[in-house]
Amino acid sequence: MLTSTYIAAWALALVTLAFAEEPAIVARAPQAEPTSVVLGTASGGALDPLATRPPNVGPRPAFAGGSDLTINVVNSFGAPLSIFYGSNAGAPTPVGNPGSGVLTSSTRVLFPSNWAGRITIGKTYDPLGSKIEASYSSPSYVPDVDISYVDGFSVPISCSCSGVAVSGCNIALFNDGHTCAKQGPGPICYNPEQGVPNGPAAPFFEPCAGAAYTYPNDNAANSYGQCNTGVIDCCVGPQCPAPSRQHGKRELSDVAKRHFWGRGKVEA
Repeated sequence: MLTSTYIAAWALALVTLAFAEEPAIVARAPQAEPTSVVLGTASGGALDPLATRPPNVGPRPAFAGGSDLTINVVNSFGAPLSIFYGSNAGAPTPVGNPGSGVLTSSTRVLFPSNWAGRITIGKTYDPLGSKIEASYSSPSYVPDVDISYVDGFSVPISCSCSGVAVSGCNIALFNDGHTCAKQGPGPICYNPEQGVPNGPAAPFFEPCAGAAYTYPNDNAANSYGQCNTGVIDCCVGPQCPAPSRQHGKRELSDVAKRHFWGRGKVEA
């Protein structure tokens, strides 16, 4: 008898063949399940119960619980991508419990009140890829979202509320002239600052610092208080809108200098 895992992998292989010019997407990830830990890589981000609020942004009026949070994800990357969902311990699962799949053009997922979790997107089902982290929790029911590259970078992502980009970075970092210190299949660039709470951002990730989370306490990337409806629109690709605080492309020498200075080192 064929196992469900085998059937899922076989079905995904058919999709991959249809896009043979693109890197193959690996076997389907398991169905999403609540975990025993908070799935937040951004220390002051959307999954932090005491999220750091950006300067000069006060709390919005509380939203009434009960209505769903809608997250729309548009694929503007130009190739099919993997997408999978995870929920925090004790949080409800997304409506329909979508688990994992292939993001071709767009998807819309509803999340019940008190949901908090992440959506990981990339060319492979690597859990260390680029992430949308979001929450819609009591007592305020204020939607909060951030884009996290703390584990690693796979594809550029940004998210908007009411037509305004609030978190994320649309820079295709693999094409930005910086060398990835540790590259995996996909490709994916694993972040060396994953366990360094206060950074600074590694040179490869630095162009996105403050717009997306590039180290755990990169809290300027959080959007708390900037979303006043129950709809978050996210976009994958370098043509997507980006927050006004996103940096432009950096000179390599300038990035290296600030990285050294942030460590308390002198310029070589």
